Amino acid sequence: MPMKISHAILLLVVCVVCAAFNMQIFSGLDDMMGDQYWVVDTTQGDHGWYAMGLLPHVKKVPKDVVKAANTDPNTKEKYIIYAQSGDFAGKSVYGICFGIPLIMYLIWFAFIIGFPDRVDPYLLPRRIFTIAVIIGCSVVANLFLMRIAADFARDPMSRIANVAGNHASLLFHNAGIWFAILFSALGTHGHSSNEVQAPDSRNWQTQANEKFNWMFTMLGIVTVLEIALVKNKLALPDAAVDYSVWIIWVVIFMRMYGFSPKYWVKRPTGIAIMVVGTMLTLPVFYLLERATGNLGAGFASPILAKALGAENQNIGLSLMVSIYLVFWMEFATAIRRNGPTKKAVAQKA
Repeated sequence: MPMKISHAILLLVVCVVCAAFNMQIFSGLDDMMGDQYWVVDTTQGDHGWYAMGLLPHVKKVPKDVVKAANTDPNTKEKYIIYAQSGDFAGKSVYGICFGIPLIMYLIWFAFIIGFPDRVDPYLLPRRIFTIAVIIGCSVVANLFLMRIAADFARDPMSRIANVAGNHASLLFHNAGIWFAILFSALGTHGHSSNEVQAPDSRNWQTQANEKFNWMFTMLGIVTVLEIALVKNKLALPDAAVDYSVWIIWVVIFMRMYGFSPKYWVKRPTGIAIMVVGTMLTLPVFYLLERATGNLGAGFASPILAKALGAENQNIGLSLMVSIYLVFWMEFATAIRRNGPTKKAVAQKA
């Protein structure tokens, strides 16, 4: 049964508000740094005394002081740069950064809690506990990643490639998505008083050949697409970040809509929501950048043009499109509009 329009709008608004608030929290870290680097404070030991040594001791030092010391051959002790303004909030590519927490909150609310129309009071405490565990696992995972970043970072100049690398906000949200999918697959947020006997798989008929054929066909298509986007400076030069999201999109698409065109043509509503939603998202962030001046869309961006040159003002387009294709595809599933279209059956007289 498809979700009512009012409930679908409510779900979307709640996810957008939570994602925006969450991004502002990480944006506060940028405001704290200002025009300074956070550098590893080696005078207090190699490891921090808190959080099991996962976080290093850091201190703020003006950028010009750090650059002068690190470029001076006579200076023996160099600064180890841990982070700088832009590495946490990602304002220069806000349109891209916003998509990851949006997906995370959609999964948390719609698929785990069942918000807004399938909230089970009996299961709600268990599902809230599941989300609390997800958050805890995400924080711990990111502390490890930040510890590794502190060990290996030397001069992490902020650029768009950091969207999936050094932005703490993106790392946290990616971990939130990953753990949410993991715990959902394990069924930790569900409950049944009666154990059900597992089905006998010996009589299953597989469609492995057809699935593999179409999966590799779609992977081939997105590979050619990514190469074309990179060649035309519409994607990151190294392509790895963009391409990984396109692969995720292929896997989710086949899971949501079936593994061949004979299934896809029966699900026009869900596919239309995915495509139209993505196409409407692009101008929203384009206008947001023009209105704010500091929240970069990630494409057609004066901020990227100023930082990386006019020829690179669109290098976030591929990543942004792939991320929002995933979000709107998940949204169509959350509001139960991804199923096959039911045709009216003529009744016999």
